Amino acid sequence: MELKKYKLADIGKVITGKTPSTSIAENYAWGTIPFYTPEDVAKGLGMMGRNSRFISETGFEEIESNTISGESVLVGCIGSDMGNVAYSNITCATNQQINAITQFKNGIEPLYVYYLLSTMKSYFQKIAGSTTTPILPKSVFEEIEIHLPGMKKQKDVVSILYALDRKIELNKQINDNLEAMAKQLYDYWFVQFDFPNEKGKPYKSSGGAMVWNEKLKREIPQGWSGVSLKDLALTSRNAITPVENEVYQHFSIPSFDACGSYSLDNGSDIKSDKFVLQKGQLLVSKLNPWFNRVVWVPKGTNMIGSTEFVVLNPNNESESGYIYSVIKSPKFIAYCSQAATGTSHSQRRVSPDVLMAFKVVYEQGVVQKYGCLIEKIQKQQAELLYEIAILTKQRDELLPLLMNGQASVNYHLSASLLSSLILYRDQYKFYDMKETIIQTVLDGMRAVLTENQLDLLTDVTRKALSECEITPKATEEEQRNKENVELLGAFISSKKVEGCSDKTIHYYKSSIEKLIATVKKNVCDIATNDIRCYLADQQEQRGLSKVTIDNLRRIYSSFFSWLEDEDYITKSPVRRIHKVRTDALVKEVLTDENIEVLRDSCQELRDIAMIDLLLSTGMRVGELVKINRDDIDFQERQCVVFGKGNKEREVYFNARTKIHLKKYLEQRTDTNPALFVSLHEPHTRLTISGVEVRLRQLGKRVNLNKVHPHKFRRTLATMAIDKGMPIEQVQKMLGHVKIDTTLHYAMVNQTNVKIAHRKFLN
Repeated sequence: MELKKYKLADIGKVITGKTPSTSIAENYAWGTIPFYTPEDVAKGLGMMGRNSRFISETGFEEIESNTISGESVLVGCIGSDMGNVAYSNITCATNQQINAITQFKNGIEPLYVYYLLSTMKSYFQKIAGSTTTPILPKSVFEEIEIHLPGMKKQKDVVSILYALDRKIELNKQINDNLEAMAKQLYDYWFVQFDFPNEKGKPYKSSGGAMVWNEKLKREIPQGWSGVSLKDLALTSRNAITPVENEVYQHFSIPSFDACGSYSLDNGSDIKSDKFVLQKGQLLVSKLNPWFNRVVWVPKGTNMIGSTEFVVLNPNNESESGYIYSVIKSPKFIAYCSQAATGTSHSQRRVSPDVLMAFKVVYEQGVVQKYGCLIEKIQKQQAELLYEIAILTKQRDELLPLLMNGQASVNYHLSASLLSSLILYRDQYKFYDMKETIIQTVLDGMRAVLTENQLDLLTDVTRKALSECEITPKATEEEQRNKENVELLGAFISSKKVEGCSDKTIHYYKSSIEKLIATVKKNVCDIATNDIRCYLADQQEQRGLSKVTIDNLRRIYSSFFSWLEDEDYITKSPVRRIHKVRTDALVKEVLTDENIEVLRDSCQELRDIAMIDLLLSTGMRVGELVKINRDDIDFQERQCVVFGKGNKEREVYFNARTKIHLKKYLEQRTDTNPALFVSLHEPHTRLTISGVEVRLRQLGKRVNLNKVHPHKFRRTLATMAIDKGMPIEQVQKMLGHVKIDTTLHYAMVNQTNVKIAHRKFLN
């Protein structure tokens, strides 16, 4: 296999994540954009479909230059998470401990890169060094070299590995649904106490008697009692040292986080003593109990578990299901989390004795009935988890072989893979669609063919289907979603052609996606009332301002008008939704005193030069960060900026700004062409969020609220109008397309209105 060498920087854009300011609540409130941390990367992200945090549009805008979208490969680059790799295909953000490769170039298959980097964890750890907290900075990460085959080979490899990952993920989704069913049942029976009474009706809702229980400090059904977990189960600490040449079903914290189950590990790879496990035991993690790592041990051989688990032996096997649901309940999680102790928040543990002291309601008959129901669900989960473990092991063994060329993707490999899946099928009832078709054909011919003929038919059919991809018929919902995605994609493409910025494109896309997801209709069938109700709900439930609601209305108007123009619909449903009336607020400007106080607070030449340039030119912050040193004409005291839509215009600055800019540039020692750069090495170009954060910090130093770049622009416009500059010239200076936009600034200073009234009307 011919390979070509690349640096990671050569295959796409490398981005280091950033965390939005946690002191600003708006960055996280009502957040819908996934924000990933190294813990999420360890779980596989897009391959797993899991994440723990979200940020808002405001938070996203603050760190926009550090965000990713589309197919991306994420790598943990610090500490114990070094070398963990994940794949994502959505717009998201990460913290600064993650380097991501996105915007892949032609000839590069992102999923192949994901699988390749997954085999390089030890290499990442090696080059990161052996410091207390190893770290892999962007500059080093970009220089890492990898070897890639041609695009066809990349896709062939991905087709094998991704098929396994897709099946693993499907199993996890089914398991999650089963888990949700169990949680709901527990809530009905033991929280709301609506278990079936002797007549099959919900107990409490049907008037069942409730009495106060002093031990539990709550009302419970009459005849029930309060007990502790230690009354229902004993703990086990039977441990062994794994034997070098044996394979174990190993229930560890990492394997649980990765797949919710165990991994198949060789004894030589297990470095410490482990608990001996038996079928029917329950495991609950004492480490960081808020993660609620709980396992119902299935049937198996050579089963061992991490000593970070507490091992529970139920006194009565028929009560296992109840205990399992108890230790997965929100109340138990909160109890253990509060009781956990430790010097570090990331490494806190709850004592087994404290854990077992947790109090629960109990009635033997109801508990055992419930246990029977939960056991059925658990058996299905166990089968799925076993299948996940087998498939994961097979993928992990196949992955390095494919990457280093020891195995090639051909008919023999595909046949071998299929055969091994069939081998495991009888153990855990695994069927893919091709096998289902094959078995259907065989069942139909079994009465007329001999066993030898059936074997031959099996081989011929399997070979015929080996190069075919079979997918189930799309459901109505899947078909609708597909059509909606295609139409939205075409609309977004049209906006890109029109020259809309990436920020605008993202705002359009996310806003329309939320509407479609909520209404759950084909976009061509969405009616006026659907949009009205959605906007009303957004305003009521999320507390969105009238301005935001009207912005959404304009976005939907643009989308549905495009659908109308393209003949997908006869008439836009937004036509009958009128502009939202908004309050005309008087916006603050900086006073002369504010400006001087801000200047005095600056301890860096860069900061005072930046303030003076913003104030004297009125340029936008997006224009400011694009300026290079060479763009400055000190002789004429002017520079060229690129505004919205990449429109070029000249702006002018005063003598004070000239002096401070020169002093700032003279003390610079870096070679970065950018006009404004970070204060510390490697002196990177300042971003929009970097400028905003810095100005906010300067404002806080002198107790000035809401100091942001646009305030300087508003201040300049107001000053110009106050001093008699013609409104047309102000429009030109600010780069406004429409004079109506400029006129907003003419209404800012109410004092001028008062003076004019006294002058002309008194």
